[in-house]
Amino acid sequence: MSDFSTTSLSVCDRSKKLLALLGEDLHEKEDVLSLALLSAIAGESIFMLGPPGVGKSMIARRLKYAFTGGDSFEYLMNRFSTPDEIFGPISISKLSKEDKYERLTDNYLPGSSVVFLDEIWKAGPSIQNALLTVLNEKVFRNGDQEIEVKVHALLSASNELPARGEGLEAIWDRFLVRVYVDRIIDEQKFFDMITSSKYANPVVSEDLKFNEKEVDSWSPMIDSLKVPNEVLSVIAIVRKYIERYNQSTGPEPENNIYVSDRRWHKIVRLLRTSAFMNGRERVDLSDCFLIANCIWHTPDQIDMVRQWVTRSIQKYGWSTKYSMETVRSQLETFERDVDNKTKEEKELYVEAPTMIDGEYYLIEGFSSMNNRILADDFEMMGRGTNEIMLYTSTGRTEAFTVGRISDTEIEVRIGHDYHKYKLKSAKEHKVGRVSISISDEIKQQLNKEADLLLKYLDKISQEVEEVRLSREEGVGKNIFLSENWRSLIDESLNDLWKQVLNYKLQTEKLKRSYGG
Repeated sequence: MSDFSTTSLSVCDRSKKLLALLGEDLHEKEDVLSLALLSAIAGESIFMLGPPGVGKSMIARRLKYAFTGGDSFEYLMNRFSTPDEIFGPISISKLSKEDKYERLTDNYLPGSSVVFLDEIWKAGPSIQNALLTVLNEKVFRNGDQEIEVKVHALLSASNELPARGEGLEAIWDRFLVRVYVDRIIDEQKFFDMITSSKYANPVVSEDLKFNEKEVDSWSPMIDSLKVPNEVLSVIAIVRKYIERYNQSTGPEPENNIYVSDRRWHKIVRLLRTSAFMNGRERVDLSDCFLIANCIWHTPDQIDMVRQWVTRSIQKYGWSTKYSMETVRSQLETFERDVDNKTKEEKELYVEAPTMIDGEYYLIEGFSSMNNRILADDFEMMGRGTNEIMLYTSTGRTEAFTVGRISDTEIEVRIGHDYHKYKLKSAKEHKVGRVSISISDEIKQQLNKEADLLLKYLDKISQEVEEVRLSREEGVGKNIFLSENWRSLIDESLNDLWKQVLNYKLQTEKLKRSYGG
C-alpha cells in the first residue's frame, strides 16, 4: 500500500471516529458538523443560515475539539461592533513605548483555531474589510506587519442573507459551503433533546485530533487527486442547468445564480478533500452531491439546486463513468448486423383485420349488436383481459370483458364463460424480413461481437454490485453525505444495474435469434 493510501485511510478512520464523538447529542445537526469539518480541512469557510436557537453555535464549539490545542473565538455581531472586539485591543505598551499600532490578538480571531461569527452581516465596513483579507489570503495586517492567520475553521451564521447593495457580496462569495440549519424535525429526536441534561463537552483523545502541521502536509496529496471524466461531466451539466435558469429569470442579476471560475476551482478542491478524507485516491460521483451546498444563493433555490445535482449524477454521471452511450450504440450496431446477416426481404401474404368505417374492427359471429371494437383499443391490448367498450353500427356502447388471443382473434366473456371470435380479416401483401440460414463463419463473427458486449456488461454489473455491497457494509459510504443523499446514490446505482441488465437481456435475445 502506498504512503498516500496509508495516510488517506488513516485520515478516513480518524474522521469517522471524530465525527461520531463530536456529533453526540447534536440531534439532526451531524451533517452540518461533517460539512464544517470538511470545509476546515479544505481551507474553506462555511455559512449557516437558519433561525435562532437551532444549534449553529454549538457546531462551532464542538468543532474546536477536532484540532490539537483547539481554542475557539465566538462573537455575536451587531452594528456597533468594533474591530477591537474581533481582532483584539490595541497594545497600549507598544503604542506608548514603541509608537507602534499593534493589536493583542491572543484569544481573538487571529489567534484562534476555530472562529464562529454570529449575525455576520451586521458587521461594519472596517470589520468587513479586515475579514475579507483574512478569508482571501489567510493573513491579518497588524500594525506594520502581516501575520499569518492559523484559523482551522471559520464558521459564520445568520438568520438572514446579506442585504443587497451594502457591499457584502464579496464576503458572501468567500463562504464556499452554505447550509440551511433548521429546527429538529424527527419527533423522537426532538423529545430526546428537550429532555436531555446539560450538554457535556466531548472527550476526544489527542491521537484522534488533527494538528496544523499534518493538515498542511495533506494539501499536496489532496491537490494530486484525480478528477475523472464522469465528475467533469456532472459539473458541465450543472453549469448548463444554471445557465438555463439564469436565462429564464430575466435580465435582473439579483435573481440569477452566479458561480465564478474561482468558485468552481474551490468546489473541485472541496470534492478532492472529500475523496481524500474518505480514503480514496480519486474523486467519485458521491462527492459530487456536495456541489449542491456550494452554488445556491437564496433558500428558495436549495431544493432546485439539489434536483439539478441529483439529475446530473443519476442521468449523466454513471453514464459517462461506464460509457453507457457507447454501449447503447454498440448494441444498436449488433442489432443491425444480426438483421442484415441473418434475414432477407421477402414478399409475404399476412392475414390482418379489415378496418370498417375508418376506426373499427368487425367481430364475426358475435351474438350481440355490439359487434365492433375500436381498432386503437384492440392494438393497445396486452396479455390478459380488459374491460373494453364494444360498439353497434349506430355508435351505442356496452362494456365487455375482452382478451386478445392473436392478431385476428379475441375472446369475450358472456355470462360466466369466455367465447372465441374472429375479427373480419383479409390477406394483405407486404414485404417483410424473414430468417435465413447462415454459415458458421458469420455465426462466429456475430458471437464474437455479442460476447465482447456481454463481457463488458458483466464487468459493469460486477463493479456496481461491489459498490452496492461495500455501501451495505458501511465501507463505501461518503462520511460527508446525509442519509437522504446516500439513498439517492443507492437509487441511481439500482437504475444503472437495471439498465445494464436490460442491455444484457437484449444482447442474449439477439444471440438466440440466430442460434448463437
